[in-house]
Amino acid sequence: MCKILIQTAHNAANLKTTIAKAWHYFDATGERDGFGAVWINPSGQLCWLKSSAPKLDSKPPRFCLGFADSENGDQPSNGGFLLIHGRKATCDKNATNTHPMLGHGSALIHNGIVRSETIENEETTCDSELLLLAMKDNNAEKLAEITGYFAFGMVQPTATGWQLHIAKDDTAKLFSGRNRSHGYTFGTTPEACLIGDAKTCYEMRTNTLLTFTGPRKHNTRKIPHAPPPPPKPTPTPKTWPSWDSEEARNAFVNRYPRQHSNLTDAQSFMFAGEPLENP
Repeated sequence: MCKILIQTAHNAANLKTTIAKAWHYFDATGERDGFGAVWINPSGQLCWLKSSAPKLDSKPPRFCLGFADSENGDQPSNGGFLLIHGRKATCDKNATNTHPMLGHGSALIHNGIVRSETIENEETTCDSELLLLAMKDNNAEKLAEITGYFAFGMVQPTATGWQLHIAKDDTAKLFSGRNRSHGYTFGTTPEACLIGDAKTCYEMRTNTLLTFTGPRKHNTRKIPHAPPPPPKPTPTPKTWPSWDSEEARNAFVNRYPRQHSNLTDAQSFMFAGEPLENP
């Protein structure tokens, strides 16, 4: 299971401190296969970090396994949306599969395992990318094409700035509460919420999709579910004809021609080694 921490508003001066504390917590609880963070800078640009180690200044030597990747990673924050992730891998461990998932101008972090029969990966081998592709046009109905379980956060550009989607289905855990920066904090655990400066936290309602356009301004949608598969047909139990019938006697004669003259033990010969539901 991965862990996530999301803030709709945060103290911009504490950006690196918050990321470092969250990464350290994720590492301590076993989510150490990749670390990531996403925020928006004062100019409105998307900024992100990815690392194989829970340190902001980590850069592995060329002869070692590991990675450190970023875009505008040295930029300050505007104090708005902040998404932080710790990964427990279910597929290849590399920078591409480390959250945030990136594409279509958006960035997504996710906890859970998902699959789809209609949506296919474009850039990664990570199942989380399916959620980004489902939500790329802000169409919540596409989530009905996703099965499995999920809690995710996704920043997405709009004509007037950025919006933040936060979603939780009926299985994944996600807690939330107001924070000291006059926004909300969301986390996989109450401990993650405390790192995100939450005053208190409560478990989020199931099957809920929130879309924030500001620290507290948001709308709420219900997550649609895929229709259940049709029930499997009930198998018809195999029954045998009555031994008194001509059908049963002929079947015995055809199957055991050498014993057909002795019909006294014919029933035991005919049904030897086979289940008898209606002998």
